[in-house]
Amino acid sequence: MQKCKIAKDICIFPRYRGDNEYLLNLSFILKNNFSSVEFVGFSPKSMLKMLLNRRKSDVLILNWLEDYPCLKKGVLAEGFETLRFVLGMVITGFCYKKIIWIRHSYKPHLEYSKLCYRTICGVIGFFSDSIVTHRRVQEFKSQVISHPLYKKTKANTLAPLYDLIFGNIKSYKKIPLILQNWEPKREHKIIGKCKSADLNSEITTLIKDRLPKVIYENRFMEVEELNGLLSSVTFVILDHEEASMIACETFYHAISYGANVVLKDSEFGRTVKSEFPLVHLVENF
Repeated sequence: MQKCKIAKDICIFPRYRGDNEYLLNLSFILKNNFSSVEFVGFSPKSMLKMLLNRRKSDVLILNWLEDYPCLKKGVLAEGFETLRFVLGMVITGFCYKKIIWIRHSYKPHLEYSKLCYRTICGVIGFFSDSIVTHRRVQEFKSQVISHPLYKKTKANTLAPLYDLIFGNIKSYKKIPLILQNWEPKREHKIIGKCKSADLNSEITTLIKDRLPKVIYENRFMEVEELNGLLSSVTFVILDHEEASMIACETFYHAISYGANVVLKDSEFGRTVKSEFPLVHLVENF
């Protein structure tokens, strides 16, 4: 007997733009169970238009909404963003029957205003009917739902690769710390876009001075190339900052393709090791 889908409209923020497969995987799961699933933007203007059209959807699922408005822009700009955000959330409360907030991190990975961030989190929490995390946390009450794995696609066969770091190159991933302690004779590849000139220079200098077998490519990877690498690699190395991270999309992408993942011994590392035998914990790098 064919499974009947529940007649509900599900909206997901932010819009999927081809660079975050988590959103795509989430939509696939929901489409198997609900009649209508779509990606939406968030602004007072779009929400007001929805309200004036007397359109009310069943559920809005929010991802990373708290990160965008609070990034450092100066006091006036941050104040304006906060007021605009509060107005957007007030209107949103009238447009949706239920709001679900998925929290992926404790704080933004880029420089941000702490006051603005606390205000925005408080506002989202006030309007949300449920807060979801992909692992249990002590800092706030949440409903725990397992993180979706990535849908494995047919990838081009590549030469075997032993160690890999991939994804956006940002300071919270502590790549310089890993390189400072890396064995010079061990091959390693780092591929990802680094927008910080200082961080890029630090990584480049460390490799040039003492790591002849480390390859660093500062560029964005298309998902087909990345999936090919993950199908061929033995170990993916992760040393993300524990204080900022609740879930890690890089981890779930790698584990979905059967790669061994090396993580620092931390609360997150111990949680995922209890679920996945391919997780290996180290005291430090």
